[in-house]
Amino acid sequence: MTLDFEDMKSKFLLFFGIILLVVGVLVKKTSAYETSGLILIILGVVCKTIYIISKARSGEYRPGKELIFLAAGLLLFFSGLYLRSTNQNLIDASYFILMGIGLKVFFIFRFIQIVKSYHTNIKISESQCKLVIGNKKKIH
Repeated sequence: MTLDFEDMKSKFLLFFGIILLVVGVLVKKTSAYETSGLILIILGVVCKTIYIISKARSGEYRPGKELIFLAAGLLLFFSGLYLRSTNQNLIDASYFILMGIGLKVFFIFRFIQIVKSYHTNIKISESQCKLVIGNKKKIH
């Protein structure tokens, strides 16, 4: 597997968003700069959202049933954060947060599979087109 610079450049927002998200969580949990951590988390989410929307607008990604995993993941994640702040003892909020993160990660993997599938189909279509055009030139 080779590293394609153009491919990495196109995924910059996605990877940058993930890095901001992770750094934001670490800053929020390990330092007194909770507001800075929250800002990094929000910026990470915005970067990932812009990336997904740009892929949808370009036609590389058509939203489907996998959005259910994203919505459920966000709902569980934010519910866990809310439950953690209420100081209740009925449910451990960490389970909600971890399940939410798990569903969001599953969505990201599925999203990447769909975008890669789109690119594979484009390459196959281009090679078939070249094959058909090449055969027509030989006939004439």
